[in-house]
Amino acid sequence: MTRDDLKRFRALDINFDSIGLLQAGADDFAYFCTPVDAEFVGRIGCDGVHFILLPGDERVFCVDPSMGERGTYVLPVASDFREFLSFILCCQDANPLSQIYWMTRQQYDELAAEDAAARENEYQSKFFEEKDNALSTIVKEFGLTSIDPFRKVKAMQAKFDPAVLNFSEEYYDAVGYVRPEEDGEIVQIQGTHTAMLTATREVDPMIPHDPNILLSYVNTKLRDEYSSLDALCDGLDASQTELVEKLAGLGYAYDERTNQFKVV
Repeated sequence: MTRDDLKRFRALDINFDSIGLLQAGADDFAYFCTPVDAEFVGRIGCDGVHFILLPGDERVFCVDPSMGERGTYVLPVASDFREFLSFILCCQDANPLSQIYWMTRQQYDELAAEDAAARENEYQSKFFEEKDNALSTIVKEFGLTSIDPFRKVKAMQAKFDPAVLNFSEEYYDAVGYVRPEEDGEIVQIQGTHTAMLTATREVDPMIPHDPNILLSYVNTKLRDEYSSLDALCDGLDASQTELVEKLAGLGYAYDERTNQFKVV
């Protein structure tokens, strides 16, 4: 069902960009953290964020190369493609779905308010006209109504086991994790169609080696888990000197006021 609906969606005469689901780039969409055998759904057009399907699974997943932490690069955002479209009808764009993982309800509502306020900008009237046309076309084609995604997506992601994901060697080289052992375990994938896959779990993560991934990883940790750089280094048993020097090589320095690494 999901793949048939995706074909129907792609055949629509709409501006896919207006709802954050660009179809251009489908032949070369994969990033280091895109699972092997992923099927392209669309991309939002910034930061490498894209949506995919996985073999034997009805769910739609979001891939975000900037997340910077094991278990968060790839997350489910809908139980099937129709639910995915219903969520987009509510958000009026796919972009909010890629951000729910780290958002509070207040942040999510604030983003929705910002998007609504943007409609007052007369210079974007053409863009919003194309957006409204795309959304109304989806409603007409699929007979859907809008569904608020926040609670559903949060619950889905809280139960998600990333051990079902099959990554390439590039992924392990980039993030500095050790590839799991070959002998795996049978896990059940939840979806419209239930499938049994052999999957392996990753070992405990190490701090990423790649400086650009390290930057995203550290800032995410500082935002969500640690109140200071000292606390982060203590919690991760990391050398503060080495971390600061590596990010300084990218032109970033720690800002105590914002508890983030910022461009110098």
